[in-house]
Amino acid sequence: MTTQSEEYSVGQLARLSGVSVRTLHHYDSIGLLSPAHTASNGYRIYGRAEALRLQEILFYRDVGMSLGEITTILSKPSDALARLTRHRARLVQQVARTSKAIDTLDLTIAHLKGDRDMAIEDLYQPFAPAKQADYEAWLIETYGADMAEHIAASKQAIAEVTDGLEGLMVKLRDVEARLVEAYEADHQPGADELVVVLDEHRALMGEFWGRECDAAAYAGLADMYLSHPDFVARYERLSPKFSGWLPATMKAYAGTFEAPCP
Repeated sequence: MTTQSEEYSVGQLARLSGVSVRTLHHYDSIGLLSPAHTASNGYRIYGRAEALRLQEILFYRDVGMSLGEITTILSKPSDALARLTRHRARLVQQVARTSKAIDTLDLTIAHLKGDRDMAIEDLYQPFAPAKQADYEAWLIETYGADMAEHIAASKQAIAEVTDGLEGLMVKLRDVEARLVEAYEADHQPGADELVVVLDEHRALMGEFWGRECDAAAYAGLADMYLSHPDFVARYERLSPKFSGWLPATMKAYAGTFEAPCP
């Protein structure tokens, strides 16, 4: 059994973990991972607890979480065992979804090769409603308990909209198609030509949420698009590197107004 008295210099921990010394210094400077103590020679010294915390940080970084999100998660009043158990459950669900997606891809490839027929309903097997539950759990864990109230309000708002979620998604696909056109036309974030379509996008977010979509909320949405791998993958499918352009464009636009959604 490993004892709790083990100690590692910053260089030793860097070599063991594969994380650079510079990164460990940065984690210390932002309060994400501090050493157990500093030796008389000024060297940072890490123990078993810090090594485990670094491992947890790396688990979250591996799924695309930002350092800000990780800091928020680790600052919550729950222990590492509970956090890692939840994280494992999410990964198991993700593996199951990925496996199903691969199976459907194999079927589609065989269909396109002419090797087999494929029913229309089989085209959409990987995109089950259960994925929405995963997003909601991720939002609540990442942004706090208040997010549960926002999610409930959003569901109520969507239920009251004509044509419901399906109608809103039709609008969203139209707006996103025009944003992709603007991106592929090489419009840069902050360009005046983008204001009209971004006004529509922000207003539509207000419809989805059932509340005002102010500058802070719109910029926060941009951060979420950047931080969740599923959103990144979705926008990359629309156009290569669009996943980076869209959040940058949303943030530039959010910096120009303070008014609520139109």
